[in-house]
Amino acid sequence: MRLFLFLFFLVSTCTPRPVLAQLFDDFHDQSLFQGLIWGGDIGAFTTNNNRQLQLNAASAGSATLFFEHQLIDQTDWECQFWLRLNFSPSSVNFGRFYLSANQSDLLTADQALYLEFGEAGSQDAPKLYCRQNGIDSLVGVGPAGSIAAAFQLFFTFKYNNGVFRLESKTSPAAASNLWLSGQLPWLPAGPYAGLSCIFTSGNSQGFYLDDLYIGAQINTQNPQLLLTELMADPEPQQGLPNTEYIEIYNAGTSVQQLNGFVLSDASGSCTLPSYWLQPAAYVTLVGTGKSIGFNPSKTVEVTAFTSLNNTGETLILKNPQGLTLDQITYQLNWYQDSSKMEGGFSLERCSLLDPCSVADNWRATQALLGGTPGIQNSVFDPHPDTLSSELIYAEVRDSNVVAFVFSEPMDSTSLVHCTISFDQNLGPYNKVVFHYLHVQNGAQLLIQFEQAIPKSMPIEATIHNAKDCWSNLSTLEATFIRYEEPQPGDILLNEILFDPPSNGADFVELYNITDKYLNLSNCSLSNAQSTHTIVKKKLSPHSYVALSPDTVFLVSFYPNTSIENLATQFLPFFYNDSGTCILSCNGIVLDKLKYSEDWHSAILIDKEGVSLERLDPAAPTLNQNNWFSAAQTVGYASPGQANSQQLGAKQIGSLYLSQPEFSPDQDGYHDFLEIQYELPAPNMLVQAEIYTLGGNLVKNLINNELFGTKGMFIWDGSTEYGTIASNGIYILEFKAFSTDPSVFFNRRLSFARCIKR
Repeated sequence: MRLFLFLFFLVSTCTPRPVLAQLFDDFHDQSLFQGLIWGGDIGAFTTNNNRQLQLNAASAGSATLFFEHQLIDQTDWECQFWLRLNFSPSSVNFGRFYLSANQSDLLTADQALYLEFGEAGSQDAPKLYCRQNGIDSLVGVGPAGSIAAAFQLFFTFKYNNGVFRLESKTSPAAASNLWLSGQLPWLPAGPYAGLSCIFTSGNSQGFYLDDLYIGAQINTQNPQLLLTELMADPEPQQGLPNTEYIEIYNAGTSVQQLNGFVLSDASGSCTLPSYWLQPAAYVTLVGTGKSIGFNPSKTVEVTAFTSLNNTGETLILKNPQGLTLDQITYQLNWYQDSSKMEGGFSLERCSLLDPCSVADNWRATQALLGGTPGIQNSVFDPHPDTLSSELIYAEVRDSNVVAFVFSEPMDSTSLVHCTISFDQNLGPYNKVVFHYLHVQNGAQLLIQFEQAIPKSMPIEATIHNAKDCWSNLSTLEATFIRYEEPQPGDILLNEILFDPPSNGADFVELYNITDKYLNLSNCSLSNAQSTHTIVKKKLSPHSYVALSPDTVFLVSFYPNTSIENLATQFLPFFYNDSGTCILSCNGIVLDKLKYSEDWHSAILIDKEGVSLERLDPAAPTLNQNNWFSAAQTVGYASPGQANSQQLGAKQIGSLYLSQPEFSPDQDGYHDFLEIQYELPAPNMLVQAEIYTLGGNLVKNLINNELFGTKGMFIWDGSTEYGTIASNGIYILEFKAFSTDPSVFFNRRLSFARCIKR
């Protein structure tokens, strides 16, 4: 039985294996029986911790490893390998790399082509030999003394129709040196290649081999490697190891050796180790000791592997010569799935064909494990993009600069040559075009006008003959506006909820009273103690915005909420009984309100959840009579739209009522009596009382207060005793006195307190 197992081992290690036209081995799997299968003196070699083939003989002698290839019928091929001799070569310590031989016992094969490294003397040089019928003929000699001492070098032997070249370099990034070239007198036929070592006992572990390739000549000038997947935040785990990783794909037609390639981010860089990446194949990069749980044949441990930020990280992949092969600056919004932004899921590239891969070409993985390291992405899209780009928006970024933001990267050359028209005459301009990887705050195109853009004027721009990176042609349109900085009186505090339900939140509503397009970027809300910058950046003419930390509550609680006019906003704390709200821009107070719960309608038993609404935009904010409780019919608040309580149009006259009747029942219909006045002189002392038809005093509204020449005040229907006046006819007695005894004003008006039917 033991004899049978021994014979089986010999057969399995020495019998010719399936032959491939393109062969490579980086010893990443640390095995001589996977991938490229070796035969020969297997026991005399090992794969060390650096994933290199190393001689590990027990005593002096010779040892050979071989593999099979198909170079017999090839007229254009190359062989690459890294060779290290950890000693000064000599006539008894040297190595041979056989490019071709007709027998697996390379040293005794009667037909062979090989490179010899080591000789007697101090002028050691690499030599190329051809062996025919057992006779070795020297074909060429490299630079004298080039390998006289211990060395480790990368070698490339190229053959093309009888012409050969031997190049060497000290590192993947170094320039190649031509050491040998010429014409081969013949090409020895044979399917075998490999390494033979001749050594003394002191050098029985001094031979190393790595990065072996033999096959068609590799295009090293234009490697097409892509960053295709990254796991920046592996927690909470979905099924993959709790490890950050980056995936690379070889989109070219040649195998690529990753040794010397550099991956960098903002904080540093790491150099990739030896690994042959086949065309149309993926490899996963992880940190040292982090490959457990990943596919071992498709995973590479990288020393000083970069630590990935969860967002805002720029990753750059360069070849050993410093040429950038791929670059991305990923953001959380690239996930396009809020449920996967918190961790445990990778970002995956959709199309491998996209010429300009940025946010539109990335998605959160759809894999249940949280990613697809080493295999095709779950969001893989094999189809080219045939849809034209869209112009998302155009915005004024300076007094004379307009920025254009597109839905996908644009072809820079097409933007340089495209034409742009405007529906207004804005004068001469210049175009500034950015590469898709270097957009300016999202914009790939800037227009710089020689003169300032008119303020608050909507201008339509049309871009003709623009192409995206896929060469899809389109005509794009957008409207831009130069917004203005608000001045005092432009924006008003229009509604406030300072006593919300227990499950709700405050809100403050702003109203743009002007025809201007206003820029709120430098605006804030304050309670005179803490200040919060307003998140809403733009406000159109005669439009509203309701600011609240909980806009979902507003929509669910108040039926008349205008959803499109809401903005989520941290607010300063507003007390339930009284407080201050200040609107400022650029350090200038635009409006200021000092509210009190006493300003609510007296008819309200419970003021919780009821907002105060401004009655007249033209009247002073600090006037108590310019605020009233929101109507019951709108749910006691109207965030984001016109107030439920508003004053009627002013009439010409000395004293008048906006309506001859009122109904104080909080239904939004004449809930208060609006009294307008125009006095014959300023600073008159005013008295105003409400009486029944029988002459009984109901309410003392104004008691010797100084009034301006014009204004208004209201009666909410409450009596002197805090009750609500009953239905009936009432009399308003109004008197105004001046310091000039000759100036006096007195009017009496009747009106009805009724119930709306």
